[in-house]
Amino acid sequence: MDVFYTTRAQQAIELIADFVESKNTKGSGKRFARKFESAINKYAKENVDFAKCKNTILAALGYSCLTVRNWVVAFKIKRNKFIIYRIIWGRLLN
Repeated sequence: MDVFYTTRAQQAIELIADFVESKNTKGSGKRFARKFESAINKYAKENVDFAKCKNTILAALGYSCLTVRNWVVAFKIKRNKFIIYRIIWGRLLN
């Protein structure tokens, strides 16, 4: 299944990568982004049903959620596409 990112989700990954880069060695942000996206890709399998998010607002929007490295990834599956809509720091959802 193909994975797609909305502009908002892609910008979130870029901001996270920039932050990681600012706190670590050169190139660490790009490595983080590659590993993060690779972890998301592992979930994008056909014929798998995901529960709606536990967060009531995200659930009301129809998102399913998964957690990758303390980040909540809100997504939907439409027409065999795994679409990432939001990436939120998990502790912000408490």
